[in-house]
Amino acid sequence: MRFGRVACAALCWMAVAGAGCGPPPPPEGPRPVTGACEVDELDRDRSGSLRQDQISVRMAAGQLMIEVTPLAGWVLEAAAPDTRGRLLRIAEAHGGELARGSAAQEPALFLVSFTSRQPGAEFQPDDLHLVSRGLRERPAAIRAITPGWGSRRLEQRATAQAVYAYAGSVDLTRELTVAYQGVEDSSWPSKLAVIEAERARIARQSH
Repeated sequence: MRFGRVACAALCWMAVAGAGCGPPPPPEGPRPVTGACEVDELDRDRSGSLRQDQISVRMAAGQLMIEVTPLAGWVLEAAAPDTRGRLLRIAEAHGGELARGSAAQEPALFLVSFTSRQPGAEFQPDDLHLVSRGLRERPAAIRAITPGWGSRRLEQRATAQAVYAYAGSVDLTRELTVAYQGVEDSSWPSKLAVIEAERARIARQSH
């Protein structure tokens, strides 16, 4: 038994030593992405130049204008410093509560804005769905930001905002459709191309 323990310790030491002598890791490029927020993994030394509308899906639905902004860390890396800081504060302020309030594992977070085009416009928060990988996802949890959210009614040009949590199966690296009461928008791939190009530019500048 004593020999076995000594041999085991020796093998462990050799493994650690061998790992230290291995080839250096490749230069860091854009990090792997998922749909989850990953705020804790966000590289705060990186910052892009994109505006919020460049990383958001915007669509008209009846009397409403709807804007859906992903709060995933890798998306925020591509945003301009002021935009990134504002969205990051929103994600950090509401992400923990949404994660606890939803049954989803590592939920994907989005900032959602409803803006009225006519006075008295009504909105239905639960009707905002995401179609990802062929699956229609309903909000797992919603946390209001602006007052009066519960009234579900807006004055002209007024905006109601909330942070939405969807199932972690929502994949921002593929086609994604935003759907609201029969209206759909599938423009996300074009946004994704702009975001990935900006992340690649940031990665080149960091080396």
